[in-house]
Amino acid sequence: MERKRLLYLVSSDPRVSPFDINMAYDAGFDAVVPYGSVDAASVPGLVQDVMFSRGAKGARFSSLFFSSSSVRVAEAMLQAARKTLFPPFVIGLMVDPKGGYTTAAALLARAATVCRSKGIGETTPLRVLVAAGTGGVGKASAALAALAGASVTLTSRSAALAEAAAGEVKTLFGATVEPRAAPAEAELALLAAKADVVLATGAAGAQLLSRRSIEALKGPKVLADVNAVPPHGLEGVRPQDNGTEISRGLFAVGAMAVGDLKFKVESSLLKDLLGAESPPVIDLEAARLRARELEESR
Repeated sequence: MERKRLLYLVSSDPRVSPFDINMAYDAGFDAVVPYGSVDAASVPGLVQDVMFSRGAKGARFSSLFFSSSSVRVAEAMLQAARKTLFPPFVIGLMVDPKGGYTTAAALLARAATVCRSKGIGETTPLRVLVAAGTGGVGKASAALAALAGASVTLTSRSAALAEAAAGEVKTLFGATVEPRAAPAEAELALLAAKADVVLATGAAGAQLLSRRSIEALKGPKVLADVNAVPPHGLEGVRPQDNGTEISRGLFAVGAMAVGDLKFKVESSLLKDLLGAESPPVIDLEAARLRARELEESR
């Protein structure tokens, strides 16, 4: 009898994202089972029920995907699951907090391509500004940029929130970023003026920099925005922009350009989770490597 391929989507949020459910089915899983309102302490029991119910040979046909909006909780869930597993009961694991890891990986890969094509960062380390960076995409983007050698500033309207986010980046990923408060557009514009790359990672529909502030910037710079919902985070950066020069020396990467690669990254990683011979553990580093591989193969 052929085993059904099952994916358990686990989140501390009350509801699991339909985005991940849809992508998992499209990747080929036979069934996707959402579990909401789960905490890290509940994960070992859940993992044991999943793996023991299918036997040593059948455990591999089940996988767990941790999708909580909290990066800290999602990482705690992943670690709890890894500690619970032991041979021969092995299952595939993936963490992508509300799509934050695959989005951040795609964002950094696309921005890096534009930087290389325009000669930005060739002789000195990049200065990266992660604007409104306290969410999952912002924290993951800040971590990836810092681990790649960039000097990273992470902002929030609140100094306390920026410091908390920077602390989480350090604790979870071992990356050091500078927290800065930018309570208004004027403060953010001053920080953007000092950066080589500006990553807008704020909430959907929240404008961070106006066209006037952007046009006052001096290039060369890359301006990348993950917000596809009007008004966009960076006014004048269109969703379809992919290295477009929107003002002298200012090169834009929009949400659709990032989203296209994010979709490919998540889809391919889900297929790895589904069919890899050895059960994988797919984390932020795996997302980074896959995004780079897909971007370089374009």
